[in-house]
Amino acid sequence: MKTIIWLNEAWDELQEIKNYVLTEHGSRSAERVQEDIFARIDPLESMPELGTLDTELHYHGKPVRILHSKHTRIIYAVHETEVVIIMIWNNLRDDSMLKTIISQR
Repeated sequence: MKTIIWLNEAWDELQEIKNYVLTEHGSRSAERVQEDIFARIDPLESMPELGTLDTELHYHGKPVRILHSKHTRIIYAVHETEVVIIMIWNNLRDDSMLKTIISQR
């Protein structure tokens, strides 16, 4: 079993997404979005290779993995004893900045 570690920036992105959904669609929808994200992340403790490997994106020299959902992508890296949640990417954002943002974390 691996430990799930959230980068502060990833946690902040989750809160931003949740707040946006709360404002636009109400509290029930915001809770569902958060629950969906957690439901995708929880299995990574025992199945860290669950996401799609992306050899173009790297975090501290390791290729990242991506879990896709309808509205977001969960971008993470697998290390020896932990899974690092690097980013919760809103699919409406421009992908051209993705590599730059990850390299800065």
